[in-house]
Amino acid sequence: MFCFSKNIKLKNIISVYILFSTLTLLFSKIGKAQIERVKPKKIILLIGQSNMSGRAPMVKGDMEVVENAFLFDSLNKWIPLKSPLNIHSSIRKNARMQRFNLGYSFAEEITRSKTIIPLGMVVNARGGTKISQWTPDTHYYKEAVRRCKLAMGEDGLVVATFWLQGEGNLNDDDENFKAYFQKLKSIIYSLREDLNNKKMIFLAAELNKNKSENEIFKKMLAQLDNKVENAGSVKSFGTSTYDGTHYDNKSLRVLGVRFAEKFKNLLKKTNL
Repeated sequence: MFCFSKNIKLKNIISVYILFSTLTLLFSKIGKAQIERVKPKKIILLIGQSNMSGRAPMVKGDMEVVENAFLFDSLNKWIPLKSPLNIHSSIRKNARMQRFNLGYSFAEEITRSKTIIPLGMVVNARGGTKISQWTPDTHYYKEAVRRCKLAMGEDGLVVATFWLQGEGNLNDDDENFKAYFQKLKSIIYSLREDLNNKKMIFLAAELNKNKSENEIFKKMLAQLDNKVENAGSVKSFGTSTYDGTHYDNKSLRVLGVRFAEKFKNLLKKTNL
C-alpha cells in the first residue's frame, strides 16, 4: 500500500511536470510567433560614429524592453528593443564596446506619446569614422541602405535618419566646415533617393567638445534647419561627457528626448 501511494504521487508529479513543460513551450511559441508577426511600418535609421554607437556605461533599467518598440537584429528579424542597440550593427567594433545609445530614450518617448506604434529602429553605427567613410558608394553607407531595405520589406518606410558624427573631422583643414556640409547633404539626398522617401527627416546632433573648432562645427550643423528641407540639428547644451569625448548616460538620455521632440515637430509638417 505504501509503495502504491508513492507510485501515484510520482505519476502525479510527472504529469504536472509534463503539463507545465507543454504549456511553457506552447506559450513561448505563441510569444515568438507574435513577435515575428510584428513588422513596423515606420522605421528610424541611426548612423554615425562612437557617440551614436553608444559608449556610455549602462545603468539599472537600460536593459528593459521598450514596449511597442522593435530593433532590427543581425539575423534580419525584428526583436523587442532593449540596450545595447548597436550590438546588431553590421559594421560595429568589439561587442563589449557597444553600450548605452540615445535611441533608447528616443524610443521611450516616441512610444509613450504614441507618435509611432509600433516603432522600428535600424542602428548601424561605427566608432572612429570620418564623414568621408559615410558618403554615397562607401561600404558604411551601402550597409546602412542594405539593412534598411531588408527592414522595410515591401511596405515599410524609413521616415527619418539620425546622425551623430564629427569628432573624426573636428580638426580638418576645412574652412567653416564647408566641405563637411556638402558631404552631409550628399548623404541626406542620396538616402532619400535610395530609400524611396523624398521627405525623409534628417536630424544631426551636436558634439560636446570644449574646443573653438566645435563652435564653428555647431554653426555649420545649424544650417540644416534652414538650408535642407525636413532637416535640423539637435543641440547639446547642458550635456556632459565622461571622458571629454563620449556623452555620459544621462546626456544621451537628454539627447534622445531632444531628437524625439524635434522629430515629432517635423513629422507633423511632413505628414509621413
